[in-house]
Amino acid sequence: MFFGTYVSDFSSTWDFLFPYLDSASTPDHLAAGIDAVSLAFLAHQVSSPTAKEMGRVKYADALRRINKAIQDPEKVGAMSTFQSALLLDLFEKITVADSEGHVRRHAHVEGAFALITVRGVQNFRPGPELKALLGFSLNATICALSNGETIPNEVRLIREHARQFVDTEYPKWKLNECILEVTELPDETRNRSLTAQERMSRSAVLDARLEQVALEAAPSWSYERKFVSGYDQRVSLPEGICMYDVYANRMMTQGFNVLRLVRILLCEEIIGLSGDLDDPKSEVACERARAVIVEMAREICASAPQMTNCDFAARHKLPSGTAPGMAHTHTQSHILDVYVMIFSLYMVAWSRNCPIDYSIWAVGQLQHIAEHFVIREAAIVLGMLRAPDGKDRKEAWYVSSFRCCSSFVEERFANTASGRGDHGVCTNYWEVMHLLQASSPCRKQRK
Repeated sequence: MFFGTYVSDFSSTWDFLFPYLDSASTPDHLAAGIDAVSLAFLAHQVSSPTAKEMGRVKYADALRRINKAIQDPEKVGAMSTFQSALLLDLFEKITVADSEGHVRRHAHVEGAFALITVRGVQNFRPGPELKALLGFSLNATICALSNGETIPNEVRLIREHARQFVDTEYPKWKLNECILEVTELPDETRNRSLTAQERMSRSAVLDARLEQVALEAAPSWSYERKFVSGYDQRVSLPEGICMYDVYANRMMTQGFNVLRLVRILLCEEIIGLSGDLDDPKSEVACERARAVIVEMAREICASAPQMTNCDFAARHKLPSGTAPGMAHTHTQSHILDVYVMIFSLYMVAWSRNCPIDYSIWAVGQLQHIAEHFVIREAAIVLGMLRAPDGKDRKEAWYVSSFRCCSSFVEERFANTASGRGDHGVCTNYWEVMHLLQASSPCRKQRK
């Protein structure tokens, strides 16, 4: 199930594992990690206590084996050892609840950084190795965001290395570059004491860059717009929206929606700052930001029916022979299609300057996803939205620690799953990782 659903369909970042499928030559520490994650994924999908307990046993075994591997000079810099650390991190994200804190959930990220230092970023070759490295850099970025921490400098070193081998004109690369700059805004505000005007200008510049990324994306990224009558009961859309969009696949949908939700975040920042400034330029910027939020929210809403409307726009995703309006099941691929919509819909409902009709509709869609598709992360997000303003209402970047924003949050599937993880951790593994971290020149730069 892990290979067939997660690796093959949901998160292609992990396709570097395929050579190890049923391979007798797979290193034992990597094989144990694959077994642990496969069992954890199965336990999460079918709510199996037996699979969960077996996964814990395999996880403890994988820890012991990687502990042994990193003490071997020939193995510590091997690609299989780095891949094992990625698997252990994925296991933690599937099984460890948010309430248990970020130390356990992100400890393997620190370990993976240490292994990168030992191997050397420059020694990750184009192909599966570089793909795994870039996937990890994204994971590390999201871990930092969910903890309110500075993005590690190693992430930028990884991207500088990758720049030699990838198409830097590809929309996803440009989008990730912009998002990294967006995530620097809180640090710039704290460390450089930016004025409200400077923060507003910076947000406006980043929003304009994201707009340009979208404009330049076609035809490599494109979608088909389908118009419907406002009286057509087969398609539920917010008042005033008479179309829905069909994308080539979920990753394309996700790419556009991540761009849109980041623009919503930036524009909310601009509007919030405008209250501190009393000048014509700020008023113009504020009005433009409101218009952008409406446009981005409308396009996010228009991307949902292709995934969630089983009676019409998404009917082709149902099992063969399913009649309209009848009770039906959903394929795992369809569930994953719907899953990637959660965070984008959350942003529409979260935005304080989004039209109320859009917000109400987005909440209704999340309710539909929670009940009809039985996706519990949608129910969790609904709980956040319905909490009174204050400490119980999560900020948008915190919610991004959910797996709701996938191809750009690609390693985070099911990290909201409940369950304890008393795995009998081999403390020597952590000690070795911390020693490696202490010797990292990149870490010294961060301090």
